[in-house]
Amino acid sequence: MRNPAIAVVAACLCGGHAAAGDLHVLAAGDLRLEIEVATDRLAAEFGPRFDRTAVVRSVMLDGIELLGPWGLPDEFGLYGDGVLGFESAAVDDTFTKIGIGRLRRDTGADYRFDHPYPVATLFPVEVTAGERTLTVGQHSDGEGPWQYRYRKTYELHGPDALTIRYELSNTGAVGWSFEHYNHHWFRLGDLPVGPGYRVVTGYALPAAETALDRTGSALGLAEPLAAGAAAYYAGELAGVPAGSNTFAWEVEGVPVVRYRASFPPARFALYADARGFCPEVFKRAALEPGETATWSATYRFTGPPR
Repeated sequence: MRNPAIAVVAACLCGGHAAAGDLHVLAAGDLRLEIEVATDRLAAEFGPRFDRTAVVRSVMLDGIELLGPWGLPDEFGLYGDGVLGFESAAVDDTFTKIGIGRLRRDTGADYRFDHPYPVATLFPVEVTAGERTLTVGQHSDGEGPWQYRYRKTYELHGPDALTIRYELSNTGAVGWSFEHYNHHWFRLGDLPVGPGYRVVTGYALPAAETALDRTGSALGLAEPLAAGAAAYYAGELAGVPAGSNTFAWEVEGVPVVRYRASFPPARFALYADARGFCPEVFKRAALEPGETATWSATYRFTGPPR
């Protein structure tokens, strides 16, 4: 007999319409999360880029929203590392984007995350929902050597913490590498993104050209953003152990979200605009056929300044 808690969700992008997908709520105490499953809502703005299996769209703590409009979306292969089969695909052939499906290469140019590649096939999403957990799964289908199986679980811990657990397997015939991160669109209620926002990491941030104010392991905005403007920082990391992979998002010097991950960070970036203050921590790994990578990230929501 089929488990009623398990559903297979499939969606398609038709006529440019972007669907919000099924909504699941996880709650404990004053913490309430809304998670969209099999969602194409972000595709209207960003194209087929972000992992559509599930996206946290809202984190409410004590009635205050901690996310901007785009939530907590994952992405594999921002700069092409983990976009499976793209380099060998001819124009009009398909390639595989983990968390999405098969996209069509419609240009001979190098892979660009902001290019709206046509969607050929969206892989179905399997969903298992519990009272304080939500698991989504997806596997590639069709022929070809580039194949994967992907699983992601959201789990609440007590009244103030969320852990996201990832599992990615190479089920194909050739080895491949990948890069993964979560975009983290943080924003505190209606408080504009500005000089009161900053992030403090558990490691020194390398020097890089940026309009952001960088001091040791801290990044913030020195002045308000101009209308329509954005600021960006990115630095490659070397030798940072997994135990130091932490950051705190602070507003007016008070930590709002504390992050800790299980993997050595390969790269740290920060994007800031009116919609969000986005610290990004990148994981890199390589998988031979039959191998599996697992990793996790925990968010402790300590609330806004009072």
